[in-house]
Amino acid sequence: MPHVHSRKFVRDSVGFAFSQFLVRMLNLTRGLVAARLLGFGPYGVWSALLLLFDYGGCAPFGTYQGLDRVVPARIVEGDARRLERAKRSGLFNVVVLSLLYGAVCFAYFAHSSGHIRGAWGMSGIALTLACVVLTNVSLYHLTLMRSHGKIGAVSAWFLLQSVIGVVLGLALIPGFGTWGLLWGWVAGTVVATAVAMWNGREVVPLRMAPSSDSRLLFAVGLPMFLYTLSGFLMRSLDRVIILRFLGTEPLGLYALAVTAVTFLLTLPDAVAYVLYPRLVKHFHEANGDPAAIRDLVERAVRVVSVGTPALCAIAYLGADDVVMLLLPRFHEGVPALRVLCFSAAGLALANLASIVLMTLGRQLLLIPIALGMSAVGVLLDLVAIRLGQGIRGVAWATFVTFVVNSAVLMALAESGLGPGFGRRLGMLARAFFPLALSIPLAYAFERLLPGFGHSWSMRGLRFLASVLMWLGAYGALTAPLLRGVGLRALATEFPWPGTAPPPEALHAE
Repeated sequence: MPHVHSRKFVRDSVGFAFSQFLVRMLNLTRGLVAARLLGFGPYGVWSALLLLFDYGGCAPFGTYQGLDRVVPARIVEGDARRLERAKRSGLFNVVVLSLLYGAVCFAYFAHSSGHIRGAWGMSGIALTLACVVLTNVSLYHLTLMRSHGKIGAVSAWFLLQSVIGVVLGLALIPGFGTWGLLWGWVAGTVVATAVAMWNGREVVPLRMAPSSDSRLLFAVGLPMFLYTLSGFLMRSLDRVIILRFLGTEPLGLYALAVTAVTFLLTLPDAVAYVLYPRLVKHFHEANGDPAAIRDLVERAVRVVSVGTPALCAIAYLGADDVVMLLLPRFHEGVPALRVLCFSAAGLALANLASIVLMTLGRQLLLIPIALGMSAVGVLLDLVAIRLGQGIRGVAWATFVTFVVNSAVLMALAESGLGPGFGRRLGMLARAFFPLALSIPLAYAFERLLPGFGHSWSMRGLRFLASVLMWLGAYGALTAPLLRGVGLRALATEFPWPGTAPPPEALHAE
């Protein structure tokens, strides 16, 4: 049976990763096309509005994290009444706090004269806040469906929201400019929310009811929420600082790098998203024995630590040519893009470490670390701007912050999985060796490989040659780290179109 559960985890992880790849590819396409059509000034205005949307995801104040802990445990306990009560209390928290966030933001911008109010007016802000409320209700549905193993329905929401939002948004740009992007986003969210409600009708209640579980969800989820919030601050304050001190045009240039990093995090984010409720369930079934999750965690770390830097290096090697081909006006942002790409590897390891600490009940450790690292990131960002380093300096400051943060979290996570300083030190070395190797290797191939000419075909040939040689050298040096992970089994278990899943997987359903 454990082997069957492992197969299902592999299928869910890869399936969700594939859907997230499509979603982020669409979002990357939207970013590139919108940037080309709008220019970095209006694109910076759009990026500024997204900050309002992103912060709105924090409005439920720990409810999602509480549901992630409480719902899988109550599913294992088999108490349907207590499970239903927790779900309804969660919906109450999400709706009330999302509306409160919307009201506070609307009141603030009604008396504001900053970049966002000046560019969008109160109507654009109101439309964005309505979209925030709908998205938070959708995320409530997705949280419960994920705990019940309905990963396909979760993937469907992201696909619908992205496909409709991207296609319609880009189609409306010629007639409506940046407003076209917003209307496309709203339309995609409305349709995806309706579909999520339908797909989750069997396991997600639509009647909200406050109870003692409302407070329980806050109590359980608050430490994880504070970490998530401070981690989000760590990942977004660089943009806030650029907007505040440098303006919307530099933010537009920098936003291109942020879009690339989000795309590079597709695989590690999918693994963490599917892994977390399974870790909670296995840990609960084993009565709190860390040995029950150690093997699954270490396999995930090995895959992410090797795979993510490879994607980062490919983005590094192709950044200059891709931007010159598609977005020549954004070429000034390439140095920041190249630096920030590698921060995805640090973020990926930090995310894995954080869900391990949450599972082990050590979530209180996350709060001071995340707050401290956020402060370090802000300080480094401000120093970079003070020294006149611009967005490239901010990118370096962000990269250093992410790597240090991931190293601290990985060390704490490993200490919780079992004793043995030597074992923990070896795991840390294996986790960060690929990143330490990928950066100088990518720099060397980008600098030393001679060009074949200035035409785009010759540039493409040079990029292909550098990537293949880089992958050959990197793969040879990191292959031992993947020994025993089961990549061949993963390839055979992936539900390719036209193939049937293994018989035992069907029984596992």
